[in-house]
This record gives sequence, C-alpha cells and structure tokens, in this order.
Amino acid sequence: MKGAFAGRACPHGLLVLLLVLVGATWLPLAGCAGRSREEEPPRATREVVSDGWLAMGTFFEIDLRLARRDLEAGRRYVAWVREEIDRLERIYSRHDPGSAISELNRAFAASDGSGSGVRVVPELEALLALSLGVGEESGGAFDVTVGPLVDVWNRAVEAGRWPSVEVLRAAKRRVGGEHVELAGDGRVAATVRDVRIDLDALSKGAVLDRLRTELEARLPDTPALLAFGQSSLVAIGAPEGDAGWRLDVRSREDALGGLGTLVVRDRAVSVSSSVGQRRDIAGTPVSHVIDPRTGSAVEGSVEAIVISDRGAAVADAWSTALLVLGAQPSAIGRLERAGLDGLVIELGGRSAATGGWERATRAQTP
Repeated sequence: MKGAFAGRACPHGLLVLLLVLVGATWLPLAGCAGRSREEEPPRATREVVSDGWLAMGTFFEIDLRLARRDLEAGRRYVAWVREEIDRLERIYSRHDPGSAISELNRAFAASDGSGSGVRVVPELEALLALSLGVGEESGGAFDVTVGPLVDVWNRAVEAGRWPSVEVLRAAKRRVGGEHVELAGDGRVAATVRDVRIDLDALSKGAVLDRLRTELEARLPDTPALLAFGQSSLVAIGAPEGDAGWRLDVRSREDALGGLGTLVVRDRAVSVSSSVGQRRDIAGTPVSHVIDPRTGSAVEGSVEAIVISDRGAAVADAWSTALLVLGAQPSAIGRLERAGLDGLVIELGGRSAATGGWERATRAQTP
C-alpha cells in the first residue's frame, strides 16, 4: 500500500506538502505562512495552470508555473496528459483485461515455460527492464512476479488458516526475476510456467516519468508538480523565489511528529506503507506485503520514503522494496549504492535514513 502526499500550492509559490506515513489519506493544506504588506514578494511573472482528475485508480494532480507566453501551450500539454495517462494505463494495468500486461500474462499462462518469447510494446519492455534492474539492486526485495505468493496469503486470510509450507514452496517456484528474460528486440520470455507480472507498484511512477519527459521537451524550464494520489510525485524546477518545491514531512505517530522539510527540485518522491486494511489469521495480524525472497508476510509495520534522481518509477519500486528490507543498515546501504536517498521507519520506533535524506530535510526558509 502506498502512503500519502497531501497539500496544495500556496498563492505565493511555497508548496507545503504532507507525506502522511500512517493512514493513507489526503490531508488539508498544512498552512501557508502569511506576509505583511512590507514583506509582500515581487509580483509573480508566471501564471499557475492546474488541474486534477481520477486516473489509474487514484487522483492525479498537475500544477504548472507558466510564463504568460506559454499559457496556451501549457493548456494543450494538460489536454495531452489526459490522453497519455489513458494510453499508458492500457499498457500497464493488470486490472484491464485488454491491457498489454494482461495479454502478456495470458501468454505466459498458456506457455510451457520453454522460454519462447512474446513481443511487447516498447513502453512495457522498458518498464520490465527497469523493474528487473531494481530487483537485482534490492537483492530480490522488489519483484514484479510476486503475485503467486500474494494469492496464497490472500486465500489463507479468507480461509482463516495459515498456508502450508508445501503450498508456499509451490508458489515460490513461480516467483523470481530470473524467470523473466528480455531478448532486447521487443520479446519477453518466461522460463517457468505460470509466471505473472504485476506492475502496480511502479506503473504510476513510469507514467510520471513519461509526462516529465514530454513537459521538458514542450515547455523547457517550466516549474511543475505532477502527483498521483497518495503515492508518487515528481517536482520539476522550482516556484519563483524558492530553491524547490517544499514538502513538510510528518508522521501521525505522536512520538515522531515532524520529520523535516524536503526541498525538492528535479527529483521524484515516493512513499509506501505496509499499513493497510486489517487482516489476520486466527487473530494474528498479517501484512499484505510479502517478501518475495522467502514467501513470508512482512512482520510489523513499516513506512518508507524515497527521493530519486533516477525517476519516479525507480522511486516507487524502491519504496516498496524498503517495506521488505526494513529499517536496517543493510537496507540503507543498498539504497545508497543505488544512488537514492530515503527514510525507513518501523512503527515500533526503529528508523534508518541515508545521509542524503538528512541533508534534504534540513529546515530552510522560503
């Protein structure tokens, strides 16, 4: 389950955005600092164009800071964004039986695991390559083939009985990035039967990366904030007079309180949480997050935030991986070797952060 972002842009350009680590819901604006008449900033030279709508099972928001000469081009870009999100959802969504990923999974289900390839569209091939790469970087903590294990635990929760070792082992044999091969020419192959790929954890980030690339091509040097609901965000440039988009990071855990202020420019942010609807087996809580390496449900509650210079899809994948890796020095080491920064909190009180996270959350005045 993804965590939450919340907030809106203040009129003077300072964005206060809450990353809620527990209870994934949008919250109202934390507050815009008032200014006296003597402190009134210079008149803005850019216009705000913003919009939002339901997309990919959540709420998408866009905030552009446009030079006046670019207003019409900005509106055309927003219209294009609507169409492009719909197009990409028809590629990535496992919930759409006609999507490219659904077609690939059906082909895998019908195959004998001999490794014969299925041709896919370039966007799907690229995202599969990225996901397999993060799988290797994370030591298998992130795995888009984990679906069979998730199914086992969902059935166990419904039945109220713990899954047997034999059932878990059988599902585990179908899980692992090594079972998916990319030929490099648009073909994807599975080397075992019944491999199933689920891109939900990073598809929104992939869409944000595409939208960012197009924005930078159409409207260079345009500050923008692009966000999918409670999980993924890309901050481009900075509002006038500021070093970046400001995100106030808070926890609903009273003992933790404020976790700092992110000042984000040309980076992606993703937050994930193992806290979801209550699930249990025989009175014992069971997480919906499954460790692909062991087949076990993750114990305890974990929250993770990742800041990425490598794009939103990478941030999304890694924030999910950290739910499995937990607040361990080894997890932070892997994250840093991947060139990313972030924070992991276990609600029992343990936390771990990269040095870059500490620098990124230093309080700064507007």
